[in-house]
Amino acid sequence: MNNFQKMTIFFCMGIMSVQFLKTLPTTPQLILAFALLLLSLKWTRCLAYCLLGFIWASIYASSISDDRLQAALEGQEILITGQVVELPTTESRSVRFLFSVETASLGNDEVSFPRKMRLSWYGKGKTVRSGERWQLLVKLKRPHGLANPHGFDYEKWLFQQHIGATGYIRNSKKNKRIEESPRISMGNARESLKDYLDASLIDSPNVGVIKALVLGDRSGITTRQWEVFRHTGTSHLIAISGLHIGLVSALIFALVRWIVLRIPRVSHHALRFALIASVMAAGLYSALAGFSIPTQRALIMLSVVIGGVLLQRHYKPTHIISVALMAVLIYDPLALMSAGFWLSFGAVGVILYSVVGRLNRPSAIRQLFQIQWWVSIGLMPLVLYFFQQVSLVAPLANLLAVPFVSMLVVPLLMIAIPISGLSQLLGVKSLQLVDGLVGILLGFLEQLASVEFSYLSIPSVSMGSCVLAMVGVTLMMLPKGLLPRPLACFLFIPLFFPVKPNSLNQAEYELVLLDVGQGLSTVIHTANHTLVFDTGAKYSDKSDMALNVLIPYLKGKQISFVDTLIVSHGDNDHAGGVDTLLSAMKVGNVLTSVPTKLVGANPQACVEGLAWIWDGVQFQFLSPSKFNLFKGNNASCVLKISSINGSVLLTGDIEKHVERSLLQYSANKLKADVLIAPHHGSKTSSTQGFIEAVRPDYVLFPVGYRNRFGFPKQEVLKRYKDMNVKTLDSANDGALSVKFLQNKELNINTYRESSAMFWNWRQ
Repeated sequence: MNNFQKMTIFFCMGIMSVQFLKTLPTTPQLILAFALLLLSLKWTRCLAYCLLGFIWASIYASSISDDRLQAALEGQEILITGQVVELPTTESRSVRFLFSVETASLGNDEVSFPRKMRLSWYGKGKTVRSGERWQLLVKLKRPHGLANPHGFDYEKWLFQQHIGATGYIRNSKKNKRIEESPRISMGNARESLKDYLDASLIDSPNVGVIKALVLGDRSGITTRQWEVFRHTGTSHLIAISGLHIGLVSALIFALVRWIVLRIPRVSHHALRFALIASVMAAGLYSALAGFSIPTQRALIMLSVVIGGVLLQRHYKPTHIISVALMAVLIYDPLALMSAGFWLSFGAVGVILYSVVGRLNRPSAIRQLFQIQWWVSIGLMPLVLYFFQQVSLVAPLANLLAVPFVSMLVVPLLMIAIPISGLSQLLGVKSLQLVDGLVGILLGFLEQLASVEFSYLSIPSVSMGSCVLAMVGVTLMMLPKGLLPRPLACFLFIPLFFPVKPNSLNQAEYELVLLDVGQGLSTVIHTANHTLVFDTGAKYSDKSDMALNVLIPYLKGKQISFVDTLIVSHGDNDHAGGVDTLLSAMKVGNVLTSVPTKLVGANPQACVEGLAWIWDGVQFQFLSPSKFNLFKGNNASCVLKISSINGSVLLTGDIEKHVERSLLQYSANKLKADVLIAPHHGSKTSSTQGFIEAVRPDYVLFPVGYRNRFGFPKQEVLKRYKDMNVKTLDSANDGALSVKFLQNKELNINTYRESSAMFWNWRQ
């Protein structure tokens, strides 16, 4: 290992250490670190390189953190001007896009603003195109996402994308297009190409995949197509990264070299011309893909390799990888936060480690098989760590799909697009040919995905077991005779048998109020059973809270069977994810106040008096009455859960009329240690008498951050606080976990506090 490789490794370690910080270092701390760096140059260069990486990543992350919306500007109507960047995502009732801000004003005063925002414009018929300049009246909020165990960290994603605010556009006469997208611009080219693909393949179910391959726009890929790609381990085929950029570069290299070699005067410069043209082609392709983070990384790596060839230096593959890694981390030290970074460099490392330096080189076909096998095995620990599932058919799928896409689909696309400029008919025919090939590919992958046990799902893979398995991978790929490979297999065991969450004893239970925005979804665990109370909202065919929050949480807790699902009432914010949950997991009993809306699930009505006991924990409905006295919100299922260790009351969306009814007929049953606030804390609920009857120690509000209803209402919060009830809400605290344990004081864990990192939003 040479000095540069050592420098790269320790520089990378320094950058990686920042990823584990809850808060970024202050300026005095960075000055101290820099002084230590200077001193360590005399003692040990390795520590100096590590400190250099730490300081660089900290400064870079601090610059992004400082470029976020000020708290005082949240919810204010701000007039901004700027340019639409990247391709907008158009849905049935809205359009969403990134906006590069030039000016921002509040009233007559200019205000500081983040450079990049993510905006939504609601309503039909809104047309926004990449590259256009607009004046818009917006309401903004700081980067904020749902905070749940095993859930997607949206705030981390926003931080990586350098997005300093999100918000929506107000209806106003001030909204106006200032300037069309310049005719000769990448934004206009991308929009025109997108329109052309949509028009040429108007009835094709594969147009979303083709747009992903050409433009990096994956918004048109259906949920089922995503599922097929995940289950077959071929998602990388539709991400414009190293594979496709390298392929386009190689095609242009071969073409230009072939042409220049046939021109006598410049034939001796064929290699140089071909290399320069290949880099330019890769840059153009990356620009068409919007210069996304994976394309930036791939372009840097390719440029390093071609730069070495142009300089006529003979580098070892490990040295080239070191230079590429260093270049990527200098350009974007936050790349380490991305799963794609580890998978792309991991794949290159596995290929080099398994191929370079071997004495007996197999035939090309056999080597292709071996590479697919080693990449699948080598990346398995990382794939399981990042995505909690790994495809068992990936080696076969990639063995056929990679050359199919590389040798047929992408080259034909690269030919079809220029041809369309010469002949629209030939261009359309070429695209239809590509569409047919993509259809064949998807059909093949669909068959593989439908095979039983096509993928393995393992929740809660720890970093320790992942590292241990990576050591096992390294040992397995050693040349034969150095170490018995079965011994290395033992290092994989912790990966496939993750430690189960802490178990509960008899009469103990845990309540988890998930953060599903403006809605409700609660999970109750006993020693041997699981109950789900409501599933959150549904926003579109591709997005609902069951898919995004509830199911990942259940799988992360290694739960594959829900004993009972309760749907309190029929409102979307409580019942929107029911179909998704029922299709994704096995569910025993379904109880609801709206059985006519869930006919396919064979539901039972939740009525006052219905009760059962699980593991020493009692469940009892206090409302609605079997006489159907109330409708809508007031017909919500009201569930009391209790044991010798404590009690909780779940109230759905009941309002003051039902609260009075409960006070009249069930007052002696209302006392609870924890109360899930009725109707999210609306002013039509949580009456004084009801609070006095429940007398909770804690009240939990399931609400969305800065929701349009203003829940929980201030007068409601005051009632609880006047009675010394501790208040928590999912918007500010994230998922809330309450454990009712024997001989232990009641304590509530807030996910936002317990899992906070430097990129997460704070009050």
